[in-house]
Amino acid sequence: MAPQTSSSSTQPQQKQTEAAPFFKIVLTGGPCGGKTTALARLSTYLKERGFEVGTVPEAFTLLMTNGISFEYFNTPDMPCTIQESVMTSQMALEDSMEKILRHRGKPAVLLCDRGLMDGSAYLSEAEWQGLLKRKQINSVVDIREQRYNAVFHLVTAAQGAERYYTLENNQAAGTC
Repeated sequence: MAPQTSSSSTQPQQKQTEAAPFFKIVLTGGPCGGKTTALARLSTYLKERGFEVGTVPEAFTLLMTNGISFEYFNTPDMPCTIQESVMTSQMALEDSMEKILRHRGKPAVLLCDRGLMDGSAYLSEAEWQGLLKRKQINSVVDIREQRYNAVFHLVTAAQGAERYYTLENNQAAGTC
């Protein structure tokens, strides 16, 4: 959009050099919390309102549905190795999608199925701090407040209704 010009205007002209708005939103929470459903509905809703929308799948699910099994967790130090791989994959997916959406130059939203902090739930504090150090992350603020515009924590609807939630609708999550 070109700047407006007016010969009678006494105000200085402002060159519009701002980038199009970009928002990165995380949906997180336990299994069967509705993250996947919410991502699909939010995506449709935002597209209908003129936003370019990209989604980033859960990196752990990508690993689990492509050859990694829960049996691997019996290997010493494997939880740390897997969480580091999840974080590396998640960052690469997010950064790649952000680059593509920003390059389009249109208002855009990136919806993420889980965020970088999620791995902290599966490691001890010492293991988590070790992972952050290996990834050269100085503070959780860097991968929480500074990386995302919003983080929404969804609570499972399965709590108290476990018999209605099975592996039939989510092979990677396990039972709810």
